[in-house]
Amino acid sequence: MAGHVLTPRALASLAAESFDLIIVGGGIYGVVVALEAVRRGLQPLVLERSDFGAATSHNSLRIVHGGFRYLQSADLARFHASVRERRWFLQNFPDLVEPLPCLMPLYGDGLHRTSVFRGALLLNDALSFRRNVRVEPSRRLPRGRIVSREETASIFPTVNSNGLQGGALWYDAFMPSAPRVLIEALIWACSRGAAALNYVEAQGLIEDHGRVVGVRASDVLMGGEFEFRASRVVNATGPWSRRFTSVAAKEQQELFEPSLAWNVVLRRPPLSDHAVAVAPRRPDARTYFLVPWKGALLAGTGHAVWRGSPDDPRPSLELLGEFLDDLNAAVPGLDLGESDVVRVSAGLLPATGPGTCELTKRDVILDHGLRGGPSGFFSLSGIKWTTVRRVAERVLRCAFPSAAPLPDGQFQRAPGAGRQPDYPFSWMPHPGDEAWKKDLRSAASGEAVHHLDDLLLRRSSVGDNPERALQLGPEACRLLGWDAERSKEELDRLSCKLRAATWTGLG
Repeated sequence: MAGHVLTPRALASLAAESFDLIIVGGGIYGVVVALEAVRRGLQPLVLERSDFGAATSHNSLRIVHGGFRYLQSADLARFHASVRERRWFLQNFPDLVEPLPCLMPLYGDGLHRTSVFRGALLLNDALSFRRNVRVEPSRRLPRGRIVSREETASIFPTVNSNGLQGGALWYDAFMPSAPRVLIEALIWACSRGAAALNYVEAQGLIEDHGRVVGVRASDVLMGGEFEFRASRVVNATGPWSRRFTSVAAKEQQELFEPSLAWNVVLRRPPLSDHAVAVAPRRPDARTYFLVPWKGALLAGTGHAVWRGSPDDPRPSLELLGEFLDDLNAAVPGLDLGESDVVRVSAGLLPATGPGTCELTKRDVILDHGLRGGPSGFFSLSGIKWTTVRRVAERVLRCAFPSAAPLPDGQFQRAPGAGRQPDYPFSWMPHPGDEAWKKDLRSAASGEAVHHLDDLLLRRSSVGDNPERALQLGPEACRLLGWDAERSKEELDRLSCKLRAATWTGLG
């Protein structure tokens, strides 16, 4: 397949083929496992029961962290892995991933002293000296530095100046349109031989004498049961990974112990052109990032214990109120309230154990054949976007130890092959503006769009602003050729999904 085209929806034809690998789950982990599989000359099939990247992958803070925070605990292995994988994103998605200057005001509390951070920034730059190798000039990350009290206030005018000593300035990477990065990675994989189907739900494994030979699946859109054949299956279903292993083999509790995480889009202009790290001035307070995002303010990340279903994670109004209170305490005069909350993006991340929201520090990869399950069945549980490719490499080394990857020079993405425009948060088309319609038609024609929310929320940035998505939704339905009945169904579906992520929907 060439160009920006995902797999045609021909389930019967794909069921007649034999694949090397079936990946259950079409979030960022499943997609990148497919990408690394084709890099090794394998033919993978991705099965996703909803839309690609519709769950946790869609709800990140969009920062590709390089591991600066791991220096505090001297976790050099995680630090080096994060630097390397951040560079991979900058190398391969320069049209979608960009440098992000980050500023942390310093008040002399504990380790948050200019003397400590000066050494940490020097060490960060020294240990990440290869961070810009083969990265195009406009995407290279400068060195960090300590800035004065005056420069800190110039960069971040509303900073709490009481006791301010200066600031630590460093650089990470940022994905303004993270869902588009996922789709472009999937397009890349499909252009090299992968197949991918959304709205196809894996129901269980097909086994032969204790070995995996395929997956039973159902068509969520049209109905019907299908069997897809492969000698290996990777469970990359994230928060649902334990549920799927309990169906396919034996539940493994250590695979994914869920905790709740959320980020909030606020109806406020950015406080700076830098991402600023802020925390209330009290012991053990959580640090939050306030990120400039398309002319709006993106704040995160909140964390809490989660004991509910993985199907509908969302913070309570009480938790969200505490989150806003923390931001107000950290930034004088911010005065956030419920009317400022445009959207709450929530998902589940793996915790160290039940009843805690402390995130695990290590990815998990299980070979179920070594645990009494079927041979050829593997599960993975990842922590963050940054190191997704590293986890994909590890699981493929387990599943296909003799499959060698192509060198980087022989496996490159063509930047911008199917890129959609990145609209500012406040953008609305002028009367007579047809360009946005052309862009939506392009995405709808070859990117596995089956619902209105697929198109507006995950193939384009039109849906970044919920109010804009609802206003332009009827025209998008006409572009897709839907009749009045189908259009109403799709608009109701879109409205329901958007409302569920608002203050009113959380109540």
